[in-house]
Amino acid sequence: MNGANVISPDTIYRIAKGDLTLFKEIVSKHKNAAYSLCLKILKNPSEAEDALQESFIKLYGALISGKFEQKSKFSTYFYSIVYNTSIDLYRKYYSKNFNLISIDVTESNYKDGDELVRGFNITELRTESMDKSLRSNELSAIIREYLTSLPEQYSVILNLFYINELSLNEISELLKLPEGTVKNRIFRAKAKLKELILKSYKEEELLEYLIP
Repeated sequence: MNGANVISPDTIYRIAKGDLTLFKEIVSKHKNAAYSLCLKILKNPSEAEDALQESFIKLYGALISGKFEQKSKFSTYFYSIVYNTSIDLYRKYYSKNFNLISIDVTESNYKDGDELVRGFNITELRTESMDKSLRSNELSAIIREYLTSLPEQYSVILNLFYINELSLNEISELLKLPEGTVKNRIFRAKAKLKELILKSYKEEELLEYLIP
């Protein structure tokens, strides 16, 4: 975890005493990653903005009232607010249960790996004359499209792990899922993504752009 996911007792104290500048710095550091999580759940930019704004209002209230007792990491505490706020707004907007954490993939429901490619179409765009920057942009586009196409039980976990930078244990606690399930879903999604990209790229080329 990096420094952006840590908040010092002095910072909390100063915010509680009215230092809005420090709180604005926290907002600036976390707003993009938090918005990404909101959007993964709500699937609507305007509603994601509403969830983001409400999440920061709740966070500010927690900091000035002493609700955040620093028994857990700041990142875990904050993204639990973002996650739960987004789930609550989803239920409010669509009047139905958002049953993300109870969705399980089993062999009786899916052919192995099938749920990881539904709605995803990879387009053969590359040519031998492509320069490095263009190939990199194409790979990024493929990855973004793939992550967008994933069902929530995968996309939200990947977002929490890579974008929000939560640990496997933190995601497990937040989603009330066994840590092994979290690890398995990350592994399966990464493996399927690599398989799809290898249809258009040689493996040695991926080393220039993808982190193993």
